[in-house]
Amino acid sequence: MNKIDLKTIRKKSGYNQKELSKKLGIADCTLAHYESGIRKITLEMFLKILEVCHLEIKLEEKK
Repeated sequence: MNKIDLKTIRKKSGYNQKELSKKLGIADCTLAHYESGIRKITLEMFLKILEVCHLEIKLEEKK
């Protein structure tokens, strides 16, 4: 499984930590902890980040 780089996702979407954390309804330090790996992100929060950043994931079947 590939490592998910939340910081890159955030930056490519044009948000700073404060802006994105406000849109997500979480503290900016919580977002910083997700980005640094100090805190594990839930699937629900990851999907919310994708939604706010207008991104989607593509799942492929392994052969």
